[in-house]
Amino acid sequence: MDILQQLIGAVRDGNFLLVIVIVAVPLIFNFQKIVEFSEERKKARIVKLSEALNSPLITGLTKFHLEEELVTEQFKITTGIRLEKEIREAVIQAHINTKGELDFKHFKRALPHIFYKDLKLGVKISFFELASFWVNLIFGFILVLVGLLVMELPSQIKGISIAQGLGIFGMGALFIAIALFMISQTIPVVSARKVSKELEKTHNNLIFPTAKASVD
Repeated sequence: MDILQQLIGAVRDGNFLLVIVIVAVPLIFNFQKIVEFSEERKKARIVKLSEALNSPLITGLTKFHLEEELVTEQFKITTGIRLEKEIREAVIQAHINTKGELDFKHFKRALPHIFYKDLKLGVKISFFELASFWVNLIFGFILVLVGLLVMELPSQIKGISIAQGLGIFGMGALFIAIALFMISQTIPVVSARKVSKELEKTHNNLIFPTAKASVD
């Protein structure tokens, strides 16, 4: 309750650096518990599906559907990707065809750009997505430099108070945090380009009309 009051007071006073600290510190110290809770929820779904499949009342198409759901959940826990049977098997085949060079993590990151059609995987990156990639990449690196310069300012200003110095330092840290977020948004396109290139090597890629942007 005290933390909530401090948070409300910090927002009211416009002390956003304190707000970030109040929110971030508990998340950092409880990160492991959050991860464990998430993993337990995933395992609980598998247990429920397994129990349902062992029931004599579950037969026919219902049983077939639950079996597919169980395989899907197990594949998700192993690779981090939730895919239906057809595209899942295409992804596994692509992984095998590249002799493991194309890691499942790239499929996971590139998922927004991956399509499945005519029994083949395809990669499509639109002009807007490619433009966003370059904007995030360029301005992300610019913000990193700006953030570092701002964080350096307190040491260059004479007579600055500790509170003012922490405020300026916090602003620089905020710039860097925003920059890292922007740069992280480029990862799906990077992985999509890698997936496209590797699939083309194995002649397993369906090239879409606008997919040229995904090739180096």
